[in-house]
Amino acid sequence: MPTTQIGLQTIYYDEYGAGHPLILIPGLGGSRLGWSKQIEPFSKKYRVINLDNRDAGDSGLSAQAYSIPDMADDVAGLIENLNLGAAYVVGVSMGGFVAQHLTLRYPACVKKLVLVATSAGGAGHVNPKPEIAALLVRDPNEDIETRVRRSYAVITGPGFADAHPEDVARAIEHGYRFQMSPEAYQRQLNAAAAHKSGGVRARLAEIRMPTLVIHGDCDPLVPYPNGQALAAEIPGAKFLTLRGVGHLPHIEATDEFNRAVMEFLE
Repeated sequence: MPTTQIGLQTIYYDEYGAGHPLILIPGLGGSRLGWSKQIEPFSKKYRVINLDNRDAGDSGLSAQAYSIPDMADDVAGLIENLNLGAAYVVGVSMGGFVAQHLTLRYPACVKKLVLVATSAGGAGHVNPKPEIAALLVRDPNEDIETRVRRSYAVITGPGFADAHPEDVARAIEHGYRFQMSPEAYQRQLNAAAAHKSGGVRARLAEIRMPTLVIHGDCDPLVPYPNGQALAAEIPGAKFLTLRGVGHLPHIEATDEFNRAVMEFLE
């Protein structure tokens, strides 16, 4: 199992292909398996490093509470340990939080940045409706299939879950393969919540490497204005709006997403 040690934290990663390093950072409660529709096309041109965040997937559990900057330190440590140099970095949702902190804390680690369905947090952060935010609170008595079906029906674009049962089934399979404990999930959730209240909004102008922001205009979990703000405040950032797409652009609009990311990186 390919793992790397950053301080007390063990981080697992899969590696595919060859070329310039491309790091994929998953979102809250997710694992590296969430990028399954990106691995084949991306690995034809890049050396893809598909990691699990701490407390998730095959990475080690955290011994204590942590922050998004701590998770950014994990990614920076992986980049250093693997001698990757300045990498392409793609982060979705909470993974986008991590990618922003990584870029600001370790600018030499990031050559190009892709932020997907994410937010800079802070005073300008647009919160989801309370009933949508409630989806982030997990009921330990709810089975994985029920939870995934319920959440997919809400966080994806209109009609997506019904029209794409194969994607829902894949997410259920991934959920059963990597079952986070309530304690581990809560640690990640607390870190994400702290970013939303604090964030890096005031520092976005410091991000100088080429940046692509991708956001679905029907995202109920990290509403669309958050993506608009990122693109407006990161100097020279490109902005791709995916119409009718919710919180999972890389799954809901795979072909357009993959094509846009690869064109940007090239």
